[in-house]
Amino acid sequence: MIHLITINDLPNDYRRGAFYPLQTFTKEKELDFSNIPICIEAENQKDVSILSELAGYISKNVKEVSSTQRKSLHLAAVFANNFTNHLYQAAYDICDESNLSFDLIKPLIIETADKIRTLSPFEAQTGPARRNDTVTISDHIEMLANPNRKEIYSQLSKSIQKNYGKEL
Repeated sequence: MIHLITINDLPNDYRRGAFYPLQTFTKEKELDFSNIPICIEAENQKDVSILSELAGYISKNVKEVSSTQRKSLHLAAVFANNFTNHLYQAAYDICDESNLSFDLIKPLIIETADKIRTLSPFEAQTGPARRNDTVTISDHIEMLANPNRKEIYSQLSKSIQKNYGKEL
């Protein structure tokens, strides 16, 4: 099992530091590292400078972060990437079960991701839960045969409504 470790978890026989590119990696998919954030941490300023210079050769986006911040960043990344991808899979399955192409949803996914370039996620939120459209929410839940998807839909709708001051 792989888990995020702090520099204090590393053996202290040598100088310790962290070089953490914040990105998802997929075998066979090339990435342009120039804009990928690289988070660095070291125990002394000389090592921070060395790691910063090294990171600067491959990315224009180098940030010094603490181990605690890096763990929080990883948690945020799981929400933004892994959980979102899981929801894409649910959308894919729903389309597939209805004989619809997932390609129909791709422009919506791209627009949703693009919006946060200029709006905060709070400002960009739309949909039945944001509007407190309980009729549509109930219809959607009824349409879902998969109990896990019903639970996910219900919990996310409740979370959105709570975030905007509305209850189901």
